[in-house]
Amino acid sequence: MESYDVIIAGGSFAGLAVAAQIKDARVLLIEPNPIGEVQTSACGTLLAVLEATNTQESLLQVHESFFFHTTHQTIEIALPYPFCTFDYRIFCQRLLAQSQAQVLQARVTGYQGQRVMTTEGTYEGHFLVDATGWRAALASGGATQRKARRGLSFGLETTLDIPGEGLHFWYDPRRLLSKGVTWMFPIGGRSRLGIGSYVGETRLQEKLARWLAEDFDRRAEGLHGGFFPYRKRPARRGNVLCVGDSAGQCLPVTGEGIRTALYFGVHAGRLIQQALDGRMAPFAVFDHYQQFVDRHAIVYDVLLATQKLLTNAPIRGVELLARQLDRRALFPRMFNLYRRAFEPNRMQFSPTPTRSLLRPETAR
Repeated sequence: MESYDVIIAGGSFAGLAVAAQIKDARVLLIEPNPIGEVQTSACGTLLAVLEATNTQESLLQVHESFFFHTTHQTIEIALPYPFCTFDYRIFCQRLLAQSQAQVLQARVTGYQGQRVMTTEGTYEGHFLVDATGWRAALASGGATQRKARRGLSFGLETTLDIPGEGLHFWYDPRRLLSKGVTWMFPIGGRSRLGIGSYVGETRLQEKLARWLAEDFDRRAEGLHGGFFPYRKRPARRGNVLCVGDSAGQCLPVTGEGIRTALYFGVHAGRLIQQALDGRMAPFAVFDHYQQFVDRHAIVYDVLLATQKLLTNAPIRGVELLARQLDRRALFPRMFNLYRRAFEPNRMQFSPTPTRSLLRPETAR
């Protein structure tokens, strides 16, 4: 049985962020798919996130405006900080290139103590991290339980040859979804168009097709998507640190999960590094990480209350609120608080990659 200092289950945003913080140690990154090959996200975040993580090569388009469409109006609001859309594969590979992790292409089937069981064998790790998404495959012992779907939203997306500028959201509960939105994120001559249900409704393909046909006279060309949480989950389960969607760290209302996955992943990785360097007791990593996550609980509580309000308010009330945000210049102040809650500068990566992007090490 091979032994590692750190075993990370999940090779997307959260898992890669953890791995990139750990140097001069044996790190095993377990992911069932090739890194960067299975996209489930709309891949939009603050431009500052790409700058902080040295992933600018993945940039597709910068956005300076936010458009909110309702049944009766469209409101354009200038963004105080630029957002961007990016290429998922390049982004993930750039993160991987900044780590020293060995990659094992396998599926986690469970764990016992410090041992992690996978479809390719059993491995032992001093620190265990679950970054497998909403299923929390490692922390849950590899079993997908029905209760794991509680507190989940669901989204479905396609990519079409439709150019555009800015980030667009449509809220039209009478027409498509009573508790959901549609969106368009331009990506440089093309756009990602999707539909999301705040309450986890999964039968969205017909609704997406209807929206594309009526508003764009187009058909979907391939689909991707999945579940994403809107409720907090434990940041620790047994002796496993949970990061990203496995800890419910996706934000309510906006559905933003990339920045938070990176933010908490970076912090978790830095705590583990301190323990490996002898600057912190191993058991203290769990306490410090839990305390760090708890300090952000108020943000999730406020956004969850806002999501409940918006999805239950009449459309005229939502439109009135949107107009007030625009006319009273409240949006820049609210957005500044929204950014500072998970400040990109606090996830600054080392500027020098540790290995070739094209030839990552793989576990045998």
